[in-house]
Amino acid sequence: MINGRMPLPDTHQAKAETTMRAFRRALMDYWYSTVEDKQAAVIAAAQACFQVNILDEAVFHDALGDPYRDRRAQDLLGRVVMGLELIRNCETHASVVFDGILDGSVAFGVPTQAGTIQRSVYTWAGYDELPPSYRNLPSGATAGQKRARKEALDGFRKAVQRRSVIETLFDAMAFFQSLDDRLVGPPGPAMPWAYGLLPDTDPDVEQPGVWFLCRPMGLDHFEPFLPHIVLRPFERRSARWPTADAEMHALRETSKKTLPQAQAREVLHTLMEDGKVLGYSGYTTESAGRRSPWVERRAQVWKDVRASYRYFTCHDGTEIDLQPDGHQGLTALDPAGQDVLAHLPPGTGAALDVEYLTMVERYPDLYLAMRRDD
Repeated sequence: MINGRMPLPDTHQAKAETTMRAFRRALMDYWYSTVEDKQAAVIAAAQACFQVNILDEAVFHDALGDPYRDRRAQDLLGRVVMGLELIRNCETHASVVFDGILDGSVAFGVPTQAGTIQRSVYTWAGYDELPPSYRNLPSGATAGQKRARKEALDGFRKAVQRRSVIETLFDAMAFFQSLDDRLVGPPGPAMPWAYGLLPDTDPDVEQPGVWFLCRPMGLDHFEPFLPHIVLRPFERRSARWPTADAEMHALRETSKKTLPQAQAREVLHTLMEDGKVLGYSGYTTESAGRRSPWVERRAQVWKDVRASYRYFTCHDGTEIDLQPDGHQGLTALDPAGQDVLAHLPPGTGAALDVEYLTMVERYPDLYLAMRRDD
């Protein structure tokens, strides 16, 4: 994140404060929606993206103009803001519902008085998974629409895709607060309980048939601090926390010392930089009915292979396992003794190229999810 404030003029302060409260409200709505269902989560996440877009266009850009646009383009958190604009644009203008905009393949059991419910950990879809209508502009698009959509596509691809939804929303909030700290809300009250339960009948008279989950009201008056609903140890709970705190960095380093959780990884591409092999990319073998993209530096693949994890590549219909070869060297020899690995095509696609390797190294939450095959 780039340092240096860009405070808003008084003419835009009221709009900023109102919209920031709406953003806080939508963020909390999203957090509680993760114990409801996927459709509720999509609705709440989209509402949060709408508020991000209002802060971006109607408040900061309207007030500060090109200096703000330049700052947004150079700031990692600013790229997240632009990436979320793609969601806002498509949810507003797309003629069909894209059910795959969120992936909730990871869930945790949440004990309640009425039994165990599930909290899903949602991530945004990968860039390549977006419908063509989300990625392509209509032929009659204006110059302004093309410019905005290009920036939004670039931001989504480099700073949003496959990341935790809550992380990206906190990134956007932190970006605006870094420009004008008047948008930081006051600390909220202590919350010993994240939610309550409401029976559909009087429990003193008869056994309730249904329990309704109830959330506290008025939390949008305060700086968001996520109520404890079975959190992962590395999940961020506040925009005031660093994007990648020390604990998350430590977990990422620990994950490199353990093996990926997927059964195996298929190597499809070589990642090149300045004529040298930087790493590899491909897909995991099917896990729970799906294949997930992965990217790793060569040294990490070498370490995994030496620890007996299976990486393989396919040649003429035959799977050939990678083998360690010297210091951080790798080979995949066919029956004729030719190294198939040396002839793989370069990485292409939004989750298989050098750009995506840079992204997963920038965001520890994304790298952790990739190692776990979330």
